[in-house]
Amino acid sequence: MARRLGAVMGSKGLKAIVFDQAGGQKPAIANPEAFKVAQKDYTTSVMNHPQSVTYRDYGTAAMAQMTQRFAALTVRNFSRGTFDNVENISGETLREFTLTRGKPSDPAHACMAGCTIKCSNVFGGEDGKIIVSPLEYETIGLMGTNIDIDSLDSIGRLNWHVNDLGLDSIEIGGSLGVAAEAGLMRWGSEEDAQKLIDEIRAGTELGHVLGDGAVSVGKKYNIERVPAVKGQTMSAYEPRSIKGTGVTFATTPQGADHTCGLTIRAQVNHLDPTQQKDASLNAQLNMAGYDTIGACIFAGFGYAATPDGVVKRLLKARYGWDDLPDNILQALGKETIKLEREFNKRAGFTAKDDRLPEWMTKEAIPENGSVFDVSTEVLDHIFDGIE
Repeated sequence: MARRLGAVMGSKGLKAIVFDQAGGQKPAIANPEAFKVAQKDYTTSVMNHPQSVTYRDYGTAAMAQMTQRFAALTVRNFSRGTFDNVENISGETLREFTLTRGKPSDPAHACMAGCTIKCSNVFGGEDGKIIVSPLEYETIGLMGTNIDIDSLDSIGRLNWHVNDLGLDSIEIGGSLGVAAEAGLMRWGSEEDAQKLIDEIRAGTELGHVLGDGAVSVGKKYNIERVPAVKGQTMSAYEPRSIKGTGVTFATTPQGADHTCGLTIRAQVNHLDPTQQKDASLNAQLNMAGYDTIGACIFAGFGYAATPDGVVKRLLKARYGWDDLPDNILQALGKETIKLEREFNKRAGFTAKDDRLPEWMTKEAIPENGSVFDVSTEVLDHIFDGIE
């Protein structure tokens, strides 16, 4: 029901419903001059960080080659970690296409007014018409490599239809992967994938199953390999190869969500199950902190590179808050996760829900022989001390 309600909201262009007893009036900036200085310092640190340049040039699609090197790309319904034709769907190829095809295609597009990184894009076809905007790594992973499609144009067209339905390309990509596993479509066939999306649009019985997500498809067709946690399809990072992200997928209250704590850049051995707890916890606390203050997670590179507490300065100048803790992001993150976990507890979730699918603990990634073997002790106690 929730997904269908989301589809209706999407079709009407409705982004959110806000209940605000203040009537939508923003509080005045407590110290405008100090805020302007802190804002300038923050923007400078973000723009001077090399990762910001990478995202501006290649967008999130830059992750395709990176995950390939870790054998962490999601391929054929999470049955492999590398993709033979990864160059065809890489950030480098996406940039080449957008530059060669010219306007309105654009490799560096601001997703909203004031964005300084511009990691978004406008992806157009050879005919000069926009296919979709943006085309992101997660869609490339779930609606591309996950169903064995190696064409950015094909992925973009499928992405447009999912957007038009007000659905999530990660979840529908997961549905299509499980559907291919069940024999409902041929691997690598845009035509077959489009027919299944058309079933969703038509509101058929099959369409309702597909639109409800990968778990729904798995239950309907008795498929064990369903890549989901708490009913939500995993993002495009193979958790048996990046095990810290697997810990995040398992334990975050939001379901298998990379934006809750991606660990691919953590300085650990990603295949060692004993090194993942702190990497995941640190990432989860930081990401929850960014979300709480309404910051783009890519701004984290700028925050981390600013040694003089730019977050504290911004918050103090904006709201007049004093006596903020040194690591305000993690302090906010702890409070946020505490509230989220309490919500889940009241909704009936238990420790048994903080797990990856059992098949991932037994079925190894062929490229490195890795299974997800982080202990349940780690999963059950990762948040000790914050509650």
